[in-house]
Amino acid sequence: MDKPSMEVVVTLRQAYLIMFEFLEREWTRLDRPDALGALVSNLALWGDPHGQGAPMDAAIFPEWLECAHRVLGDDELDGYANADIKLSPE
Repeated sequence: MDKPSMEVVVTLRQAYLIMFEFLEREWTRLDRPDALGALVSNLALWGDPHGQGAPMDAAIFPEWLECAHRVLGDDELDGYANADIKLSPE
């Protein structure tokens, strides 16, 4: 399978699962810190092993969805810049 480019189109569900996979890997790589483990637990999906359910913390998905809409809206207008690297002038 070819590696996707930064411009690959994904659904919001796929974006959520990608975010979860990344955070879970970081949690493992960082020797399972409690704070990140709590976040990953809240983001985990109820239901079958394929994650068909809702996040464990019912309040977290609407917050995530709000962020997704903000990023997508900003990106369509003038670009979402919060993730841009900003170097302070010296």
